[in-house]
Amino acid sequence: KETHILQLYDKIVAFIKKINLWKRKLTEENGKTTCFPILKYFLGENDLELPLSLKTIFLEHLTNLETHFMKYFPEEMKQYYWIKDPLTEKPPSNFTTTEEEQLIDISSDSSLRMQFSSYSLLGFCNNIKDEYPEVSNKALRILIPFATSYLCEAGFSAVAVLKSKYRSKLNVEKEMHVAVTTLIPNFEKLINEKQAHCSH
Repeated sequence: KETHILQLYDKIVAFIKKINLWKRKLTEENGKTTCFPILKYFLGENDLELPLSLKTIFLEHLTNLETHFMKYFPEEMKQYYWIKDPLTEKPPSNFTTTEEEQLIDISSDSSLRMQFSSYSLLGFCNNIKDEYPEVSNKALRILIPFATSYLCEAGFSAVAVLKSKYRSKLNVEKEMHVAVTTLIPNFEKLINEKQAHCSH
C-alpha cells in the first residue's frame, strides 16, 4: 500500500536476475536444482536425476516468465530514477528548463537532504510542492497512479466479499468504509458512549 512503481520495479529487476541465475544453474552440466529446494529434495529422496525433457520445460517456463515481467516493467523505468533520488540524479532529457532549474535547486538544498531521509517518497514530493511545483507535480504524476490503483483493487475486493450470493441487495457504502480503512477503532470509547438498556 505504501509502495510506488519505482520500488516495485527494483524488486522486479532483482527477480529477473534470479530467473537468469536459475536458468544458468539448470543449464550447467548436472542441471543443478539448488534454486528449487522442493525439487532438489524430491530428486534426492527418490535418487533421481532431472530428465532433459523436464529441464527443457523448466527453462522455457522461466524464459516466458522473464519476458512477461519485462513486458509490464520495461527498461524505460530507469528514466524515473531522478524521483527516487532527486538529490544526486541528473535531470532526464525530457525536462523543461524550469524543471531542470528546480531539480538543481533541490539537489543543492542541504535542508532538503535531511528531510528526504525522514519522509516517504510521496511525502517528500508533497512537502516540496509549494516551493518546487514543476518537479513535484511531475514526480507525483508518476507515483500516484500506482497507489490509487491499489486502493481501487482493495475496494473491488472488499465489495466482492461483502456482496455474496445471500447479500446481493445490500447497500455496501457503510461497510466499505470499515473494510478499506486503516484506522483502528477505539472499542473502549465506543462501548462507553453506548447507552445500556434501562431494563437491564
